[in-house]
Amino acid sequence: MRFAHSALALVCAPLIAGTGPTASGRLPPPETPIASNRTEPDVERPLAWMIAAQNSDGSWGADVHSQSPDVATTSLAGIALLRLGHTGSRGEFQANTRRAVEYVMVAVERAPADQVAVQDPGTLPQRKLGRNIDTYVAAQFISEALPTLPRGLRGRAEAALANCVRRIERAQGTDGSFAKDGWAPLLSSAFAANGLHAAASAGASVDAKKLARADENLMNKYDQRSGKFDNRESAGVDLYAAAASVVAAARVQEAKPGSVLAAPQLQLRAKEVAKGASPQLSNERLLRGFGSYGGEEHVSYMLVAEAKATAPGEEFTAWSKQMRARLAQIQREDGTWRGDHCITSTTFCTAASLITLAVRPHARPS
Repeated sequence: MRFAHSALALVCAPLIAGTGPTASGRLPPPETPIASNRTEPDVERPLAWMIAAQNSDGSWGADVHSQSPDVATTSLAGIALLRLGHTGSRGEFQANTRRAVEYVMVAVERAPADQVAVQDPGTLPQRKLGRNIDTYVAAQFISEALPTLPRGLRGRAEAALANCVRRIERAQGTDGSFAKDGWAPLLSSAFAANGLHAAASAGASVDAKKLARADENLMNKYDQRSGKFDNRESAGVDLYAAAASVVAAARVQEAKPGSVLAAPQLQLRAKEVAKGASPQLSNERLLRGFGSYGGEEHVSYMLVAEAKATAPGEEFTAWSKQMRARLAQIQREDGTWRGDHCITSTTFCTAASLITLAVRPHARPS
């Protein structure tokens, strides 16, 4: 069922407003996006803001030195650092990345073994994307950080990743999805699939059949005959369903011969999605998402960037130019991005945008 935007606005009213610290350490009044004709966003200032916003224990919350940090936001910020070259052992901010890994690993280690979640309930990402979103993003973060960690941390990270994989696999439903709660649970399922794929790439033991079911479920949000998207699990917003479907299709098309994802029916479905759904992601109406920019829009752009990275060079270049101009126009004066609805967190939106900007094209295996 598609909800009217007026009704959604009540559900997704901004919960958090705040930007960077002033010289006195206080937060200035909320900013609005500046009217700009810029076509290139700034990366250095938002990165500096994120480093300044990190808590001493390695965590992040919605804003500077948040007293309510969460694992999902910390993991997404950590992925942004990794993508920008600040790994567990290299880069100017490698220590920040390691502290973030430590924070996430502690959360995973302390979480009750009989539940999927690694974070106490009530966080903003959970309310919007589903109760278990922290576990899903944590798996992706640990997976991407793992090869770069010092030897002394690597064994512990491997154990934490295996822990996350067990939780995620347990959460998968018979239809291949991972979440039905939250405002836009489809994005949570997309993060879960990302986490499992990243874990498999990092060497963790992952059930290949569950991977295939996860991607098939995401691709099936696109209906080839009508050319439309099933947006019932994406708050009635086509952008979220489109982003989830195209990133899964791109992943399937990259599958190695002989793998479960290389099955003919999955390859055929992936080609259908790539042909019918991917071109729609240059459409202004679709890209506007909910109609204003929230964390869900920023995450969707991140997913689409990952999918477009496997497209022919000229397609990626054209889409990247369009997206960079969009992000430049809504970038705040302090360099950050912040949501106007739903996930309003400055850290979450800024991290997702930095990941989008860090994506580079790579050839699809023949």
